[in-house]
Amino acid sequence: MKCVAVGDMMIPSIYFRRELEKSSIIDEFICKSWKENSSKDDFREVIRKIETQGACAFEVEDEIIELMKKADVIFVHQCPVSKEVIKEAENLKYILSCRGGVENIDMEAAKEKGVKVINCPAHNAYAVAEYTIGMILNELRNITRSCTALKNGEWREKYQNSETLTELRSQTIGIIGFGTIGRLVIERLKGFHPTILVHDPFADEDKIREEGCKPVTKEELIKRSDVITIHARIKAGDPPIIGKEEFNQMKETAYLINTARAVAVDMKELYHALSEHKIMGAAIDVFPTEPVSKDEPLLKLDNITVTNHQGGATVESYVKAPEMVLDMLKHSLE
Repeated sequence: MKCVAVGDMMIPSIYFRRELEKSSIIDEFICKSWKENSSKDDFREVIRKIETQGACAFEVEDEIIELMKKADVIFVHQCPVSKEVIKEAENLKYILSCRGGVENIDMEAAKEKGVKVINCPAHNAYAVAEYTIGMILNELRNITRSCTALKNGEWREKYQNSETLTELRSQTIGIIGFGTIGRLVIERLKGFHPTILVHDPFADEDKIREEGCKPVTKEELIKRSDVITIHARIKAGDPPIIGKEEFNQMKETAYLINTARAVAVDMKELYHALSEHKIMGAAIDVFPTEPVSKDEPLLKLDNITVTNHQGGATVESYVKAPEMVLDMLKHSLE
């Protein structure tokens, strides 16, 4: 099969080339670059536009488009694969993506033409799952607040949750989303022995029970959980998963963790919930606009842990992604 691979700032073409050279299923390939020299800030905006506007968010160079139209396999990370390319690529059989989502691919056109799309939700899943556990522990146990106080010369012993803090084994953790990351978070939480509730309307409830968790409605999860962590996908234009209604239903001692998408949470309502002490705390790794302004109101609150979209930022998340996708292609052909 003939493959066209397109690298970018996060996964340069050299990583695609390295794996394609070892592949036994790709006979011929060519590697090109798309926005590979962008700065991190500029590329962050690229990702944001793709996640909100889809495959038509950016134009791709004519040379790359023409190569794609002649390929059996298109292999990308963030580079858009448009309806036009898919319709005119006579021999196209597979579109491979190193992304967890498929927003940069015109899925309707691919389905209509019978082109199989293989994406890689696990490419940063381990990293995000680990980070989520860290965010839960950091927020509940006041690790950053204690560190900051000590560095400022304060031996701080009083925190907002000092009178209510219990160990994870005594808590109920609510997982919204039973996909790859959600399941990995559950796997890592089991060692702490909490009660785990799961809400995912698309998941097999028997599979949830097999993991030792209880499938519940979203409302029950919101009302019962001591910690709520979001791992569900959300499309542009969808209402937030957690908004005013959900914050009003949460326990006053509850915490919200978001290492998924910023649009999953109504950030203005989060601010109100925290500043008015409707909930105990939150830990947030993603924001609607990044980098975050120094005037962001959430940054002034004591009962929130904030980080700069670092959840998936490990070497393995990107370097190994092309290898993982090619393995998935190989298995699909067996």
